Amino acid sequence: MKKIVVCLLVFMGFLTFAGNKRQTLDNPVFVFNNALNQPHYPVLSLEQQAVFVKKMGFDGMECKETVGLLETVDLFKKQGLKIYANYVKIDLDAENSYLPSWKEVLPKLNGTGMILWLHIHSVKYKPSDEAADPKIVAIVRELADLAKPYGVRIAIYHHVAFVVEKAEDSFRIAQKAERENVGSVFNLCHFLKTDSEENLRKVIDLTFPKLFAVSIAGANSGDTKAMNWDKLIQPVGEGSFDTYRLLELLKEKGYDGPVGIQCYAIKEMPQEHLPKSMKAIAGFRERHKIPNNELTKEEKNQSWQLLFDGRTTKNWRGINLKTFPSTGWRIQNGDLIADVEGGAESGNGGDVITQKRYGKFILKWEWQMLSKGGNSGVKYFVQEGIGDNKGYGFGLEYQLLDDKYHAWMLSGKMKPNDYHTLGSLYELYPASTEKQASPLGLWNESKIVCQGNQVEHWLNGRKILQYDRSSPDFKARIASSKFKDTPGYGVLPEGHILLQDHGSVIHYRNIKIREFK
Repeated sequence: MKKIVVCLLVFMGFLTFAGNKRQTLDNPVFVFNNALNQPHYPVLSLEQQAVFVKKMGFDGMECKETVGLLETVDLFKKQGLKIYANYVKIDLDAENSYLPSWKEVLPKLNGTGMILWLHIHSVKYKPSDEAADPKIVAIVRELADLAKPYGVRIAIYHHVAFVVEKAEDSFRIAQKAERENVGSVFNLCHFLKTDSEENLRKVIDLTFPKLFAVSIAGANSGDTKAMNWDKLIQPVGEGSFDTYRLLELLKEKGYDGPVGIQCYAIKEMPQEHLPKSMKAIAGFRERHKIPNNELTKEEKNQSWQLLFDGRTTKNWRGINLKTFPSTGWRIQNGDLIADVEGGAESGNGGDVITQKRYGKFILKWEWQMLSKGGNSGVKYFVQEGIGDNKGYGFGLEYQLLDDKYHAWMLSGKMKPNDYHTLGSLYELYPASTEKQASPLGLWNESKIVCQGNQVEHWLNGRKILQYDRSSPDFKARIASSKFKDTPGYGVLPEGHILLQDHGSVIHYRNIKIREFK
């Protein structure tokens, strides 16, 4: 019996330990056909293309239509590579909506596991016109039934200005087709051109049940609808949009399908831009291997301390309480979550603080806001026993906010350079307007560096604010703020770290601190 109990304990411990691990980012990565076939590139034979793709480190490539397809499949197979997708045109206005040669080629693709991603064209139907759905679905079903015996799948490719323009259109058609071998595509550059970053998670959540293929590129953040392709299609790892966070989200949801690298409009030669993309992918894979809520070997050597282990709240308690709040906060999948939507400030579980007080330190954490227009914050130099609301803590605050859709921003009460925006020292100093936050629902990494009076705020690897607690300017700002009558506000030598309950759903993980001696 003792042996059984011991085995169970070991097994349960393994499960707990495994719960802190990230999955390996091992999706196959292929390159688009347009990486090697542009008018300004030297012409390479199919065999040369296969050798080149192998040399660059990709798992395979994409092709177009049937001409040369079977030969390409064989040549890439000899290099240990695969043709993952084929770009197939569907013309709704033509008598033959797709090339008749597909009926002859499909049987010869048996065992390749290829995906035919269909791009839908028409003069009659406009982009996202659901009136075209019956005709599209009929064609898709026909192709899907032809392809099924050979293990070939059909994916609906969405593209700017085409009939199926948005990822939601792709998913809708895939659902209506009612075929197991029909799915949808998520194409990052076309999503950014037709939608807004803050809707990214919503669209991934919607399309994921039918998601067969994904394409990515480096891209910029901001008003992406107004950007040209040179800003939305860059080598992976370039641009201000953090493509890693998209891949991280897909992997967390369980996506294990292929990832294509879009190269259209990149002016560099392929031997220049493809190594950049592969280097970035390699970096993403290494980044993804790091376990959540654990100290790395380097962090241990630097005397970092883990404030949240992904399983317990042992380093935390409710402010003005001896225990952790019984409501308003929870732990799930290694995240510490403030999980009340639309509640009052510190009116649910209340703010939570570290058991210990800190003076000189570096604090870093990852956070993910799920509430549109949501509000929260991480405070430091927090003291207890102040104010009528015992669930609220007073301290300097690193503001966590969905700036774009916060009610104050929408009403004009708050501006992009306001000291209430993301990363700002709340009420006192604004963060840089050049900051780059991940889209709503994706992870961000923040950091506070506090060497006594010298303080810095960081967001996603960039310093966005620096100030001096001993300066006359700092003291003058406090004197003119709503905290002017709060004893010792902002000038105490040490205090608690606080996570705010502000009625928004926000996840925290990888909360780590390093004290300066």
